[in-house]
Amino acid sequence: MSQAALQPSSKLNSSLGMGFDFELDPPPTPVQVREWVADLFRQDRINLAVALAEAGLALYPDSEDVLVIAALVSEVQQDWTYSRQLLEHLIQVQAGNTPAEVWHHYARVLRCLGESTLALRQVEQALRQHPQASDLQQLASQLRLDLARPKASTPTSGTELA
Repeated sequence: MSQAALQPSSKLNSSLGMGFDFELDPPPTPVQVREWVADLFRQDRINLAVALAEAGLALYPDSEDVLVIAALVSEVQQDWTYSRQLLEHLIQVQAGNTPAEVWHHYARVLRCLGESTLALRQVEQALRQHPQASDLQQLASQLRLDLARPKASTPTSGTELA
């Protein structure tokens, strides 16, 4: 963690499992939030990564950097509904300039929620914007196969497309 200074305060923060809280002065930038959350996640400090992602969203609700990392963390936790909300907001913020990778994540989340038809529609829309995106092409093929099979009664874990 760089630039912004971490200063211990006297407040207790039991939700993070720590005996103290931190005040950031100045607050971290959206890029710093993204980097710090990724670092915490790599260190397997998931609860702290989640808390920092949520704090980042409170500070920067329309930041692509913060929305992306928060969505990734929620996907790893298999919180599909929250992932969907974050990705939908990200797509709205990107205003027609959504990269293929974001569309891929969004479609996977929809698939995990059992909404393969909607996922396929979104992938097809994304392919009009990114016709050379092989990951979207592969996902579209898989979704078509999924839809051709008899319906499953429960959503998938999403790991089948990893």
